[in-house]
Amino acid sequence: YLTADHRLMVEEPDAIIEGLQLLMKVLAVDKGYVGIEDNKPEAVTAMMRAASGTGIEVLSLHVKYPQGAEKQLIKAILNREVPSGGLPMDVGAVVQNVGTAFAVYEAVRYGRPLVERITTITGRGVNNPKNVKVRIGTPTADLIEAAGGFTEGIGKLIMGGPMMGMGQYSTEVPVVKGTSGILVMKREEVRQRESHPCIRCGRCLSVCPMMLEPASMGIFAERDMFEETEELFVMDCIECGCCSFSCPSDRPLVHLFRYAKAAIIKARQAEKDK
Repeated sequence: YLTADHRLMVEEPDAIIEGLQLLMKVLAVDKGYVGIEDNKPEAVTAMMRAASGTGIEVLSLHVKYPQGAEKQLIKAILNREVPSGGLPMDVGAVVQNVGTAFAVYEAVRYGRPLVERITTITGRGVNNPKNVKVRIGTPTADLIEAAGGFTEGIGKLIMGGPMMGMGQYSTEVPVVKGTSGILVMKREEVRQRESHPCIRCGRCLSVCPMMLEPASMGIFAERDMFEETEELFVMDCIECGCCSFSCPSDRPLVHLFRYAKAAIIKARQAEKDK
């Protein structure tokens, strides 16, 4: 659904590579990588050409969601694992989006602040899906208008992608720095979920890229047993949505994990404030 980064790599590869070089200089590192899924050959070719002779390596990665998550990228490219509760810097890595590299290039080369970004407006719910360069703060309604307006029978408006995006209740919600796309789904594409008790089938365990225990974490979270949820490393969850998608009982697992995380963070802050 989301192609903003793809188009940016195809149309501005030289700027992205120069932005990455600037980041490498600031961080005092001599090795840089660009990871691109192998279903984007046009972007791979463009970035390889731009990176030629720079020492930056462009890698074509196997398509496997959520390959673009920073911990998964570090494992795929460097074969290093970020420890539980840790950050990429703990294994000597920094991960940035190509949009960030492009913004750094624009800021250093031309003195332009980050006031606009490329955003995808897509889905069967709009008449003319496209990528647009839009000012941060622009209402979602303006993007929908630029894409030819709504089609008939709109079911859901999502800021982000279908797996990790957040549902929106208004087209007045503005574009922010991290708005990679707006997805508009038709009514027949949206299934009303009625949650049922966990049947312990284990599907969520088999698909979790962080090798967590989503079933148990979900049960503890819905019972407000946050200490037990934390002991199962819920804070390491990347909220990719694989568990919720695969659950035959339609349990809102990611929603429960976000709820538990917020409670844990609040408790930690209260402990610090004592």
